[in-house]
Formats: sequence, structure tokens, C-alpha cells
Amino acid sequence: MSLVSSFETPAERRRRGPRFGANFMTVLEVSRDLVCLCSDGVVIDVNSAGLSMLGGERDEVIGLAFRDLVGEDYAQVIDDLLHLTEIEHSAFPIRIRSLNNAVIEAELQIHPARELGGGHAVVMARDISHQGHLARTARDSEDRFRVLVEKSMHLIAQCHGGRVVYINTAGVRMLGLADASVLEGMAVAEMFHGDYRDIVAADLSVLLEDQGVMPVRLARCDGTVFDAQIQVTPLPTPGAVPEFMIEARDITAHIRAMAALRHMNETLEHQVTQRTRELDDERGGAVAARLFVESLLEAVPNPLWWKGIDGLYRGYNRAFREMHAIGPSDWLGRSMFETIDTAFATESAVADTRALAGDERVQFEGRLIMADGQPHDVVVNKVAWHSGHDQPEGVIGVMLDITERKRMEAELRRLATTDALTGIFNRRHFMAAAATEVGREHRHHRPLSLLMLDIDHFKRINDSHGHPVGDEAIKAMAAACNHIIRPMDAVGRLGGEEFAVLLPETALAEAELVAERIRAAVAGIRIAAAGGEVRFTTSVGVTQLRPGDGSAEAMLSRADALLYAAKNAGRNRVVAG
Repeated sequence: MSLVSSFETPAERRRRGPRFGANFMTVLEVSRDLVCLCSDGVVIDVNSAGLSMLGGERDEVIGLAFRDLVGEDYAQVIDDLLHLTEIEHSAFPIRIRSLNNAVIEAELQIHPARELGGGHAVVMARDISHQGHLARTARDSEDRFRVLVEKSMHLIAQCHGGRVVYINTAGVRMLGLADASVLEGMAVAEMFHGDYRDIVAADLSVLLEDQGVMPVRLARCDGTVFDAQIQVTPLPTPGAVPEFMIEARDITAHIRAMAALRHMNETLEHQVTQRTRELDDERGGAVAARLFVESLLEAVPNPLWWKGIDGLYRGYNRAFREMHAIGPSDWLGRSMFETIDTAFATESAVADTRALAGDERVQFEGRLIMADGQPHDVVVNKVAWHSGHDQPEGVIGVMLDITERKRMEAELRRLATTDALTGIFNRRHFMAAAATEVGREHRHHRPLSLLMLDIDHFKRINDSHGHPVGDEAIKAMAAACNHIIRPMDAVGRLGGEEFAVLLPETALAEAELVAERIRAAVAGIRIAAAGGEVRFTTSVGVTQLRPGDGSAEAMLSRADALLYAAKNAGRNRVVAG
């Protein structure tokens, strides 16, 4: 024997491929992937996972030519590899047609097995259909989220730490940019003007701590400045660097309208006073001024009203009448507490008091039930109007309906935190909630438990009844969990048919009882399908936070191992540890 053949290098052994003993099929019976042994292209042995993937019994699969299980496009290639005329060392994508005509996307690899006999080859196939479905679902969810943001009338920017990573079309227009790439990656502080820029640059937490509506001044790319209202919403993130969303609305025109109203009021009062002194008995000038003011107020598109110091309505414009479906004199001489809901009237009365006390700019947000019977989110600005002796005579109010903006904000928050199919927490938000609970329980030394569960034989449901029925099974599973857990608990979909349930203030023994109730509820689920009623079960792993667990991931890993122990013990059971 030559020296070369006696001492093979490791690289040569790898190129030669794996070697299979006579009992290799017994060893690979635990594999979740299809493994079969072929002789001259004909299946002579196959593992249980392979029978499940091919949808047949052992006597149906043994004796089949493997090339008959793949499409015509792949048949010749498979023949060459199975008859060992070609050797391919890496896995390649392929489509396999099961005995029940289901098409499976798979990664295939064929290894020569000459040590088991001439013309012998081992075929291994991994089902990758589910990964493709998940990727398409994720893309669809992201596309819907992008459409909502891009259709917004206001600036919406996503920020990572102190940098802008995304800005929508309305934001590009508002800041006077040529395109979004100019701003992406810039410091967040560069969007602000003057002192606002210095404050944000020095301490980013100023933005993150105040989550209400804030009046600020922003800067366009050409250096011009405009007034805006912004709201900052933190986004759940697993990292230490904060992520947040900034929404900004240009209120320059609104402020100008209020300033014009104040100036108009002061100017008209001055003109009327001067005219009265000059023409004591002539009333025509005052009448003309009043008619001019009334015409101007009627033209304002936003609801506008004015009251006396006694709180009774003195007048209102057309937009106000349309909002409440009233006539020109229906509310004259009446107070807010007689005409609108008490909660809003109380908040508005506080604003009136501030305006009459001398606050130059009084603004508040509230919910008002309008003539359509629905509550609307509104922003109200108020200012006092004065007599000729500079004494306050009453209050002028202007209202802006922001219901649609609030709805969009709520929808954006929902999309960022929930799973599109089931409506429960998505993986990212569940992990953030779990991290928060782990930190709280470490501080207060209270018990915290976690359940990991998934649908037994879920692939069989998809293969036999189709993915729509599989989706119904996932939704039914989520509903069963939601029905059993408490309001303080959290349930999330971690991916596919896999779920997790977080149980604060719950010890391991109590968590086992919750898991058993969920297991029993899932076993009772019935889903109608074309092929008949579909039933399924679940396996559950249960664990409790331990002193040595530094993070939620440690608890999740342990619960996942217990879940697979439940499956290996026969499925449809709970294993705790």
C-alpha cells in the first residue's frame, strides 16, 4: 500500500464524503428530515420523518423510484446523482411531490454509500416550505406598515439612538429635502432649530421622557424655520440603544391664524373706540365693523366661537354650527355645561379661566362627542378678548379635529407590537415584556413562570388540509391561551406555530395548572375543513425564573428544552422543570 493511500489528509476525507455503517438508518430515525437509502435509484429504506413528508406508509414508499417523486425538471439530475455518475457535495433546492400530491419545497443532498453495496446512495431532504411562508408573511406585514406611514399627512421619522434611519414622504416635503437619503443617518438634533437643537444634542432623554404633544421649532434644509407639534413614541427594542418614532405636524398656519385673530380683535377694538369718540351719535361705522368681523369669522374653516366673561355663548361661525348640527341662535346665551358633554365642558372651563387670567396662549387636547354621536379627538386653542379699557370681556376658541391622526398613531403602535395573524404580542414585543418582568422580579424577589408550547404535528395539518386551515389552527390556539390567562399575563407568538406565555407572580406548581388548562382547551378545539373536522393537541414546557437566570433568554431556552421533552414523551402533555 502506498504512503498516499495509507495516510489521507482531513480535507481528502471530507471530499470523499460521509461513511455509513449498516445501522445508520436506526441512528437517523430521530432526524426531523427525510432520510432514505436507495439502490440504483429505488428506495429500499426510509425513516419516519420521510414517511411523514411523503404522506405514505412504509410499504407504499419502499420500491418507488426516487426520481418519480420530483418534477420532470429535476428527474435527470436526480438520476445522475443516484446512479453516482455525478457527485454534488452541497445541498440544493428542489420540489418534491408527496404521495397525496402535495408539493414540498426542500433542500436535497445525496451521498454515495458504496460501503453498503454497489449503486447505493443516501438521500437527505429538509422541508423549507414553512420558512418561505414565514418570509412572505413578514414581507406582507412590513408592506402594510410602510403604506400606513407613507400615506400619513405628517412627518414620521424612525430613529435609532441619536440618528435618523428612516423618514416618510410627508417628512421629506416638510423639511424641504430633495429625497429621504439626505436626512437618513443624520443626527436627530439637526432637525431642530436654535435652543431646541442644543437641548436635544446635549441630552436625547429630553425627547424620550416627555411622550405628550410638544410645541417646538424645526428647521428646513434651506435654513428657514417653522413651528410644529411633535410627539415621540419609544419603540420596543432588545438592544441598549433606544429606538423611537417622531411624528411632527406643521402648525405655522394655525399659529398665524390665531395671531391674525388677536391682531384683528385689537385692531377692530381700536378702530371702533376711535370712531366712537369721533362720532358719538353716528352708529353706522360700528355696525359696518361688526358685519365685517362676522363675515370674516364665518369664512374661517375651523370651528370658532366666542363667549362672554359669564361663560355664555355670544356667537359662533358656520364650521361650529355644522360640527354640532345647530342653528345660528340655538346656543346663544347658553353655557357649555348645557350644550356639550360634562367632561369636555369641565376641561374647557379650566382653559377659559387660564385665558382670562392672562395666559396668552392656552391649548389643550380632549375628546368631544359631536353631532354624529361619536367621540372626536380635538385640539382647542383659546385667547381672551378685551374691551376698550383693556379688561377681559370673554374668550375666543378655535378647534382642530385630530381624530384621524390619533387613529393612525394607534394603528402604528398596534402594528409595531402585535402579530398580524393572531392579534397577540409579536416576538419582538413579547421579548421586551419578558425582559421587563425579569428585571422586576429580580428586584422584588417575586416568582415568575414561563410556558413554551406549540401545535403537535402542525406540518401534518398544513400538508393534509392546506395553509389556510393551518392559519385557523394557529388563531384558535392563540384564542385558547388568551381565554385562560389573566389580564396581567402576556401571550406571544414567537414564530410559526410556537407560542410563549409569561406568568408574573406565579410559582412553578401554579404555572403547571395553567398549562394543563391550556392543553385541555386546545385538545377541545374543532376546526371545519373540506376534508373533515380538524383536531389537534399541544405540548407544553413549563419553567420558573431561577436566581442564576441573568435574562429572559435563559428561561426561554430551558422552557424550549422542556417542550421537546414533552414531545419526545408522546406529545399532548405538560413537562415542568
